[in-house]
Amino acid sequence: MKKCCFLSVALLIFQLHVNAQPDSRKVINIPGIPGYLTLKCDLHMHTVFSDGNVWPSVRVAEAWQEGLDVIAISDHIEYHPHADDIPVQFGRAYEIAKPHADDMGLLLIKAAEITRQMPPGHFNCLFLEDVAALDQEDFWASIGAAVDQGAYIFWNHPGWRQKDEIPIWFSEHDSLYDLGWMHGMEIVNGGSYYPLAYQWCIEKGITIIGNSDVHNPTGFEYLTGGEETRSLTLVFAREKNIESVREALLAGRTAVWRGDELYGKPACLKAIFDQSVRVISQPVKLKGKGFSYIQVINESDIVFKLKMGEGLKGFGYAPEIVLYPGRIGTMPLQNLTDGKEGQADISIPYTVTNLFTGPEENLSVTLDMQVNFIPED
Repeated sequence: MKKCCFLSVALLIFQLHVNAQPDSRKVINIPGIPGYLTLKCDLHMHTVFSDGNVWPSVRVAEAWQEGLDVIAISDHIEYHPHADDIPVQFGRAYEIAKPHADDMGLLLIKAAEITRQMPPGHFNCLFLEDVAALDQEDFWASIGAAVDQGAYIFWNHPGWRQKDEIPIWFSEHDSLYDLGWMHGMEIVNGGSYYPLAYQWCIEKGITIIGNSDVHNPTGFEYLTGGEETRSLTLVFAREKNIESVREALLAGRTAVWRGDELYGKPACLKAIFDQSVRVISQPVKLKGKGFSYIQVINESDIVFKLKMGEGLKGFGYAPEIVLYPGRIGTMPLQNLTDGKEGQADISIPYTVTNLFTGPEENLSVTLDMQVNFIPED
């Protein structure tokens, strides 16, 4: 009898643990650009209320546990494969998830995905008031209903189902763009990256977006124990609130993070790098034509892959460096010039090969340090 009672209590405790919120949260360390917060956002995901396989409150728990600040549950307007078991209720996922998001300090944006064949394709609409109003037979009536609510609209996975995932810009997209109804575009969707879409965004002033578009539990698609981060949009907002997120998206203050790669405007990426990386072994002492090892710390959760740049003469230094997140790396520095004495400030030029300011352009940076030149004995 005692064994039976003990087993019952153990099972009850286990069930309570299963039903509880996650008890630990990953901290994603990415510095902000001056004057702004860096909010980690996933603005495209699904639940059982369209074609996802997760209850809405689980999306909140996953996002909180994985270190996110903002999410949008964007269930399809037109596609509901679970309808025989879960009745179509537009906006219901938001209603279920919102109390949980509030409890966890997570910003939840009311959203939906307009889902049509290409052209024009799929579009996410954020900051909605009435999701059901988008349920229209005609695409233009549906997108117009979102516009009437002041929605922020972005084109989802533009290369999806295209040959080699290369996007095609159709006349319908001209119309959307000319009307001012295409505010953003996914250059990253899950593991897919669309360089041509990135180029369009640069040329047309469209905000770059990157999301997971997750349908299954995130643990099925990503290593969520800290080893891997889902594809995200980094939003540089003045404050952590919905209106600040909207303002930042409309202003184009975003970057996109996918795996080891970061995409964004040069000023944004440079601010992240400069606040993440610094030489800590200063001043560096160089005796004659000898060399010294300098120590470089990366205080962010982004890996930086550096390749030698041009412009610094008279020194030998590492042609390539990888600065791993939260680690201190070393690199050799050698003086190649006779007769140097005293102290000088130098800047070693590098290109960060995994930070993309355009489809084929990488961020240029410098490692700045003070050097003491010591004459040979």
